[in-house]
Amino acid sequence: MRESRQLFLDIARQLDEAARAKQQTDAECWRRELRPRAMRLIAARTRRLAWSRALVSLLLNELQPDDLFTEIVGAFNRITPSRFPQAVAIALLLRHSWRQVDLTRIAKRLGITLTTKTLRNIHSNGRHHESDSPARLGPVKALRSAPTPTSGADGLDRALGRARGRHLRDGRHRLTPRKGR
Repeated sequence: MRESRQLFLDIARQLDEAARAKQQTDAECWRRELRPRAMRLIAARTRRLAWSRALVSLLLNELQPDDLFTEIVGAFNRITPSRFPQAVAIALLLRHSWRQVDLTRIAKRLGITLTTKTLRNIHSNGRHHESDSPARLGPVKALRSAPTPTSGADGLDRALGRARGRHLRDGRHRLTPRKGR
């Protein structure tokens, strides 16, 4: 019984070794002969390839950007072709952004200067000064965060029809007073 088991194990080991040797031979043949041929054929067939959503999508999938990509650039399906270069650049920069020295080096290669001083002077939410920022969109947020004017808070209730003076507005939507109150 032991001899037949040992014989079985020896045969299994020899089959495994033969399979590994064949895989190694096939891999060497692929690398040495077939891969260069395949790449030359692909190069010839892609000579006139233009930038397309499919190509950029494939590239971005290979770069595997994190959620910060979507936060900065937006959802890929909403990016216009004119913004493809920006999307690729952001994905490349995100890939190298885990250490400041790496991000600075890649940014410099793209012609973007980053210094520690510049980074420290940027607000944590760099978009909050933009007119379409979520921090400025609604009238409630705009009125809640508006400073009290030196001449009084007469503009804060204008949307409700009670104020008579100037109107404070920080959101993008125009607030109109209600008539007849």
